[in-house]
Amino acid sequence: MKKTSPLWGSISILTGVVIAILSLLRGIWATVALLTAFAVWGLWLIFTQLLPAWRSNRTYRRRVRQSRDRQEAVLDTSDSGMGLVLLRHVNHRISEHLRSVYPQAHWEWTLADPTRFIAYGGTGRIRVYGIPDYDYADVTLDRQGGLRCSLVKVAPLEAEAAPNQQPVDPLVWYEFQGRSILEDMIADLRSRGHSSLTLNEDGSICIQPADGGEEIKKDSFAAFPEKVYWPRLAKVLEQEGLTADVQDTRILVSW
Repeated sequence: MKKTSPLWGSISILTGVVIAILSLLRGIWATVALLTAFAVWGLWLIFTQLLPAWRSNRTYRRRVRQSRDRQEAVLDTSDSGMGLVLLRHVNHRISEHLRSVYPQAHWEWTLADPTRFIAYGGTGRIRVYGIPDYDYADVTLDRQGGLRCSLVKVAPLEAEAAPNQQPVDPLVWYEFQGRSILEDMIADLRSRGHSSLTLNEDGSICIQPADGGEEIKKDSFAAFPEKVYWPRLAKVLEQEGLTADVQDTRILVSW
């Protein structure tokens, strides 16, 4: 059996009432009766149909808003937890990087919000301990997920600069000075068709033009190991997948 809508049922009743009034009454009494009938029907329509629908719609909107707020709260909590996981992951990578050279090293962030730094990348500073002659390190996170650490020594501006001391361990020199320069330069040279460069005794980095001529200086190191350490430095470079040929006044590096 088909169920009739209350609204259509009320309209049917109103129609019957109007017909009855027009049939039985005349003049002013008919007008008053019609106005009364429509007023009663209008009040019934407001309190039984329109008002419940408005309340139901308001309740629905409130539930949708509460559900959205709960989802945003869960999302914020999830993001915060994920940020903490990423922070700990990067912390372990930095510790492993430092302790591969200095086993007693430990450190602390100097940034106010390390999680933001990890999310956007760039260069941030950490305070290091257990590393002789160094106070800080600059940690660089690139867009490819690479991580580099460069040790920083703080000295008063007024103090006379101490003479540069050549590192006695080529591995230490490569990790904290050579890697950051050589990796970027080799990637750039490889992309432009070059296959080698030379590391000269004075710390300059040069390439040989394809058509011969004088070498072109591309960059230089602030400090470069003395010649006595070049064989060990060549082994370090070979461990990085490069070919190193130690010559009289330079090291020829090819890839």
